[in-house]
Amino acid sequence: LTVVLVGTAVTLAVLQNARSLAVLGLLGGYLAPVLISTGSGNHVALFGYYAVLNAAVFAVAWTKSWRALNLMGFVFTFGVGAAWGAKYYTPEYLGTVEPFLILFFLFYVAIGLLYVFKQTAHRRPWVDGTLVFGTPLLAFSMQAKLLAGNRLGLALSAVVVSLIYGALAYVVHVRKSERLLAEAYSALAIAFATLAVPFAFSASTTATAWALEGVGITWLGLRQTRMLPTAAGVLLQLFAAASFFASFSHEPSVGHHVEQFILNPHYLGAAMLALAGLMLSLVF
Repeated sequence: LTVVLVGTAVTLAVLQNARSLAVLGLLGGYLAPVLISTGSGNHVALFGYYAVLNAAVFAVAWTKSWRALNLMGFVFTFGVGAAWGAKYYTPEYLGTVEPFLILFFLFYVAIGLLYVFKQTAHRRPWVDGTLVFGTPLLAFSMQAKLLAGNRLGLALSAVVVSLIYGALAYVVHVRKSERLLAEAYSALAIAFATLAVPFAFSASTTATAWALEGVGITWLGLRQTRMLPTAAGVLLQLFAAASFFASFSHEPSVGHHVEQFILNPHYLGAAMLALAGLMLSLVF
């Protein structure tokens, strides 16, 4: 009955261009599980119901740029999800919770994209920072909760998110009027690619990857005469150095590699850092 009422209210709101009616209808829909909860703890029913509501928000976003509606759905979905996870989640629920997390993530990535494409109230370029940056940060934080202790799983998750945002950056780049959104997606793609490295590799390997990535970002920033990516690339070099020194406490010392005087993690890590430093000096 709640779904029917919400669906009717949203349909009337779109037909009559009445934003307040849509907000009231969906507000009642999102509050319903909290107000009429039976205490059964059926998370599949809860998240399945929220999936229907988020589909309604997505349908509205397809035709209307109603930010209040988008934010309300975003806050309730991830807020209730986080509250449930903190209180009830256990590893055996992974198979039934993970699909909903992925679905909600994709919903609000798409809604954030649609909001920019459908925007008419503001002069371009315009980006809803809450959805564009808040969605991956909250979703990945929840993913870390679901995969606690599974470093490889988190690394693969970060790589997948990076590929998604890389593809979005490419697609949005084609629309020349959406440069700001393309830059935001590019930054997220780079950030999650960077985040994947320490989950998948040792500290010394992480240092090498970050150092080389920092050179590439610095070169790109200088080529485009932009200060932010240039500074980010140099900062990444510093993080690489910190990761390299951290490797001394987490990996076997050089003394354990006497038979590998050169082919050992510390020597190769130092060599790659030096190479990155040389490349950086040539770039500048």
